[in-house]
Amino acid sequence: MPREALEFFAKLQKLSRFPSHYPCNRHLHRLVAGSLGDLALKLLCDLVSRGFRPHISALNSAVSLLARNSSPPSAQAFVYTAFPALGCIPDVVTFNSLVDGYCRADDLLGASAILRSMHSCGPRPDVVTYNTMMSSFGKHRMPRSVLSYFALMSKAHSPTVVTYTVLVNMFCELGDLRMGYFVLNDMQFLGISPNLVTFTCLIDGYCKNNRLDMALELYDRMTSLSMLPNVFTFNALVDALCKKGMLERATEMFEKMHEVGVLANVVVYTSLIDGYFKKGDFDMAMRYLNRMYDRGICLDVKGYGVVIWGLCNNGQLDRALDLRKEMEGRGLIPDKFILTNLMDAHFKAGDANKSSDLHKEMLINGFEPDMFTTSVAIDGLCKHGLLQEAKGYLVKAKEANVVTYTALVDGLCKLGNINDADKVFMDIPKAGLAPDKFSYTSKIAGHCREGNIVEALRLKRLMLQHGIYPDLLTFSSLIWGLACKGFMIEAKQVFDDMLSRGIAPDAMVYDILIRGYLIQNNISAASNLEEDMKKSGLITMDTPLMKSAYSST
Repeated sequence: MPREALEFFAKLQKLSRFPSHYPCNRHLHRLVAGSLGDLALKLLCDLVSRGFRPHISALNSAVSLLARNSSPPSAQAFVYTAFPALGCIPDVVTFNSLVDGYCRADDLLGASAILRSMHSCGPRPDVVTYNTMMSSFGKHRMPRSVLSYFALMSKAHSPTVVTYTVLVNMFCELGDLRMGYFVLNDMQFLGISPNLVTFTCLIDGYCKNNRLDMALELYDRMTSLSMLPNVFTFNALVDALCKKGMLERATEMFEKMHEVGVLANVVVYTSLIDGYFKKGDFDMAMRYLNRMYDRGICLDVKGYGVVIWGLCNNGQLDRALDLRKEMEGRGLIPDKFILTNLMDAHFKAGDANKSSDLHKEMLINGFEPDMFTTSVAIDGLCKHGLLQEAKGYLVKAKEANVVTYTALVDGLCKLGNINDADKVFMDIPKAGLAPDKFSYTSKIAGHCREGNIVEALRLKRLMLQHGIYPDLLTFSSLIWGLACKGFMIEAKQVFDDMLSRGIAPDAMVYDILIRGYLIQNNISAASNLEEDMKKSGLITMDTPLMKSAYSST
């Protein structure tokens, strides 16, 4: 198509006469459609310089091109100078191009000024004008302005499906799904049929707000209208199903895509790969990765991040590093998520130096460490006994949450540095944060290891006063600390408290208590606990647990 247009204008250069308006406009539009807009503009200017008087549609194409690719003020200056010089009066299409250009440039004041001039001097704004303004203000989360423009438009024009879709999308972006759903029903009540984009906006909104039930209901409603979903509809649904752990249903939706002729893209494959990794099904995740590669689809940065995380999480650091080389070979730069996961994997592999190198690389590439990165670094440094480095890291961190502080508290406690752990624990409220269950449990476990049972029990009471409920690890730590001190009555009381809260003990808790009772020669109590373990299925009837526990005490 551009070749035919180029041949047309090449012939014009050899002729003394000018073309008629229709073929000239048609070929100019073909050049613009073929990404040769700059050339089209130069050719138009050349024709004008030779005395050609273009039709307004050709000038409007030039305005649109300038507004989109150059700058809206340049396009506006072109309208106010070139149009009068050529004897043309700007029409609504001209001004709509200017409004669209300012909106694309996020210059809402400029767009509003054009709209005001249309109201005062003409031409009057049409539905396209208002839809453009509403869409832009909606993207900037300015619902009052959007509804004001909707009211203005409704006085002169009937809203279209595009108008209502803009409203639905805005409410979904704002998280007001109730209003989005209301708009959908309202447009149907007024006899305006929602289109695929309308449904997809609302389905995506419900998926992102953890309302999969409503998303699936809308999907069924859409298909009942014989409306085929597109790849974006399926992207939203497959991702939401995977995040809910509903992988069988996600796989069914994936297969449905192919049945209706919609080709899965990297987004859909990434969602499935991520879902299966998080479920713990490594083989299935890799199967979908290979299936994607077989179809000639390449991973993007997010996709590489998901696969590298999955490989690192499954102890396959070497394969993760190979994948990093692959993405860099394709010109893609690892993001902060990828570098943080590799840093964590190197810590777990025992290579703190390599983790430190990755952190430096992150800073060199301009990535500011976030709370996830900071938590990984502190946890890894603590586990390698590098407490001073971990504390220094927390001091320098611009972002820290309770997980970050807990990682340091836990590391200090495990290395027996209980006093410093207490200080860091007390810094949590000073940072405007509240200790959580894990913070308290780390402290309780640390004090139990140091034999500070009174302080451990005090911390348990304190966490309950703050509405934080202990978990199995909290109770296990307390029972272990009390049993080590020989306080079996108190240990059993804590055990009973755990049962009363609906927390099922594991084999380790039973083993701690049984060993404690056997040390005190309380065979009856130990035997009762062994029977409880058999009833709960933790051991079989012929497991000689008490005998082995007794022999090791």
